[in-house]
Amino acid sequence: MTDKKLVDGQPVTRKKYTPAFKAECVRQVAAGARQSDVARAQGISPALLGRWQRTALEQAVPSSAERDEIKRLRAELKRVEMERDILKKAVTIFSQPQP
Repeated sequence: MTDKKLVDGQPVTRKKYTPAFKAECVRQVAAGARQSDVARAQGISPALLGRWQRTALEQAVPSSAERDEIKRLRAELKRVEMERDILKKAVTIFSQPQP
């Protein structure tokens, strides 16, 4: 494999993008902008932006342990909300004057 050289003989260096820049580009596409438009405006290739999107999606998907915890927490929240509703009704009943 040969190294890429510019006309003056200097080696081509790869651009490095900050995580904030990558996140902003991905956010723009997620907000509804076309991928090709965002890529053109930022001076990057659409394929590179697509890779950033896939990476962001993989990082956003919870693991099985996180999914189990979310399921457990939702069930607990449902139980606690039911207990709260029962207590509200009990307070209403017991706060009424007795005949």
